[in-house]
Amino acid sequence: MVRAFLAVPLPPPLQLAIARLQSELAAAMPGIRWSRPETIHLTLRFFGDTSVDDLEKVRASMLSVTLRAQPCQVDLLGLGAFPDRRRPRVVWLGLSPAEPLQRLYQACQAELGRVGIAAETRAFMPHLTIGRFRERGPDLTAMLVRQAQQQVGQLPVTQLVLYESRLQPGGARHIPLFTVPLDRRDDLMNDRTSKEGTTND
Repeated sequence: MVRAFLAVPLPPPLQLAIARLQSELAAAMPGIRWSRPETIHLTLRFFGDTSVDDLEKVRASMLSVTLRAQPCQVDLLGLGAFPDRRRPRVVWLGLSPAEPLQRLYQACQAELGRVGIAAETRAFMPHLTIGRFRERGPDLTAMLVRQAQQQVGQLPVTQLVLYESRLQPGGARHIPLFTVPLDRRDDLMNDRTSKEGTTND
């Protein structure tokens, strides 16, 4: 069994920008445990413990998704908290616009369903978790309102990655198992043209 999840990776410059933001916010959020920037991803689906057979199904679904989904770019914009600003346990960065990410998520759900992976029942809210409080945190309402329009950077959504998450004493280690670029239609067209050319020679 492999503890696995499907996600969009963050490029290193964006990880550095998040690290700077965490440093800026640290004084206002005592008691928070910051996520290591290199472990932050836009998670599309967390599978938990997954069999090798189901991993192969996920790989097949990813290839199908990439024929339907278009690359896009979204802004890291504003901060929020779960379950709410007055009783925060999780602090997150927002992603805008959300619509292309919702379409990507729905495409993943549909293709996973086609290969026999049950659909998630929770609503999908695109976000990046940047920190968690060990206990209930302080009221962050005023600070999050001030940060509502702060743009941290831009996330290019150009590939899907299936990760293994290995739990270790120093925190989880995320290992890429399978990566596919979004929108492979040009590649397939080139492959088809190449094969046709070979046939005609």
